[in-house]
Amino acid sequence: MQNRPTIVNPLLEIRLKGTQAQMGAQYGEIMAAEGGYRELLEFYPRMAEAMLLGGLPRRMRKGPARRIAEGLLGLAVKSLLKNRNDEYTARMQAMLHTANLAPDLERHMLVMDVLQNSIGVLGQIGILHGHTNRPLVHALGACTSAVVFNSMSADGELMHARNFDFPGVGIWDKSPTVVYCTPDKGIPYGYIGARGADVPGITAFNAEGLTVTFHTRFHKDVDFNAAGVIDLGHDIIRRSRTIKDAIDIVANCRVASTWGIMVTSAREKNAAVIETTAKKCRVTWATADCHAQTNHYLHEDLREGEIATSNAWTSYTVDRLRLVNSYYKSMRDKGGATLFDMQQLLGADVEADAPEQHRAMGSLIGHVLSVKSVVFKLQSGLISLSVGEAPTGYGPFYNHRIDWNGAALKRIDVAKEKLTEMPAHYGSGKSAEAYAHFKKGYLLDFDGAPLSAIRQEMTDGAHLAPQDPSLHFLLGALALESRDNRAGLDHFAMCARIEKSAFRKGQALFWAARAAAALGQKSDAAEYRRELYALEHHNLGEIKQIAARDAARLLPRRNFSDIVVNMAVLDAA
Repeated sequence: MQNRPTIVNPLLEIRLKGTQAQMGAQYGEIMAAEGGYRELLEFYPRMAEAMLLGGLPRRMRKGPARRIAEGLLGLAVKSLLKNRNDEYTARMQAMLHTANLAPDLERHMLVMDVLQNSIGVLGQIGILHGHTNRPLVHALGACTSAVVFNSMSADGELMHARNFDFPGVGIWDKSPTVVYCTPDKGIPYGYIGARGADVPGITAFNAEGLTVTFHTRFHKDVDFNAAGVIDLGHDIIRRSRTIKDAIDIVANCRVASTWGIMVTSAREKNAAVIETTAKKCRVTWATADCHAQTNHYLHEDLREGEIATSNAWTSYTVDRLRLVNSYYKSMRDKGGATLFDMQQLLGADVEADAPEQHRAMGSLIGHVLSVKSVVFKLQSGLISLSVGEAPTGYGPFYNHRIDWNGAALKRIDVAKEKLTEMPAHYGSGKSAEAYAHFKKGYLLDFDGAPLSAIRQEMTDGAHLAPQDPSLHFLLGALALESRDNRAGLDHFAMCARIEKSAFRKGQALFWAARAAAALGQKSDAAEYRRELYALEHHNLGEIKQIAARDAARLLPRRNFSDIVVNMAVLDAA
């Protein structure tokens, strides 16, 4: 097997002690000495704007729209900053000061609360989709967590596997850190981060055997005048000895945004997902020795008011959870999951309804946005951390032994360590070349590059991976945006022919019908719609309704230059 590219900088083990401010200053001093952190912190302001503008047609993402987004972002962050914990504010400010960074970078660390709350507010007032069928703001956050223990674990130990899916591709994944904190108040705790991102609580563990991972949700009940995710997670991991402690902390906190929080305990051998809105907190416990979450509410009390930015978002989260559950069934049948099984799960590049068809995009666990992949096995004192490029679920994995008392700083050259390689389809050979083109195109799109450059990278990728239906769907959408309806139809038709997933086939048939109608091929458009109506999938109802409305139009739409493509969930609107 050809080894995948690994991280650029050495893996850092960092140990901090004292008050929160003292630990922030220690972290900043280490960053200033080691370097490799400015790119990440400078990315946050760009990321916030890109996420808020990504739902607009490409031609509208600059000028007035950008200025409006900057203004709204500033107002939202100002409210959230007022509710930050004083200790954690002091920690952040001390870190920025000693690392010689601008103080206002603190505001950009709240970007996920801002994104989720922005979608929540638009949903509240009924304008999330404006006068069109597309969302004004794209849903980009994702993440998958999977937990097994007792009968579902090959050796009985609890394992908590987690992908952190976040837009910092090529930045977050380049310089991971394992940070230990011994506070003057509270339980010793640690977290998995990246150079410059001092964000305890998002993917964390503590000396009592607890692990905590946060996941995006979208709901109408949000509040900009409450606690943000960074501080909430920090409180949980430094104050909780049991899962119940974590539940009590969340239940007694005014939470700003909408989250699913997986909390596991190696000592209790149990897991729970604590779900929040600004008004409610509900808990779903593990059953049958396993638990999992993606990005939709599990507890029925929170489903009223939940927001899906598009029907593709619904498939993206629901079908990933279905995929995890299908893996659980196979693991149960073989006597429980091993550490290798959990690592492999984090790199899964198939959909629940097409388990043999590898793809670059879709309802995937091993996703281009996966910038951190880790399996916690705390009973054995082990953290298995990916040190590969995004998607980090493709590995390779480095097994880190937990050590609360080591040196303040330890540099690990992973090239000299024994790593666990993963058999990823897109991890070697021509397939890896194809994925490299896709990933480059994805990043060009996120950074606002010309459409022609994005389209060229995706074309190069599809030439190397011609049987990947997701690449053909994407090329079809980009062709329509380029006013090349003929090429668009060819790609959508190819996607529909080779696609095995019912939902993804339905998407392709829908857009093939639109492209055919725009070319004056009425009978072909009608045939594509008939094939669409014959498909069965839990999430195709809305697409079928829109197709029926299209069929009733006397004059079909000819110009799709304002089509908006969301590569993260594989959607077009």
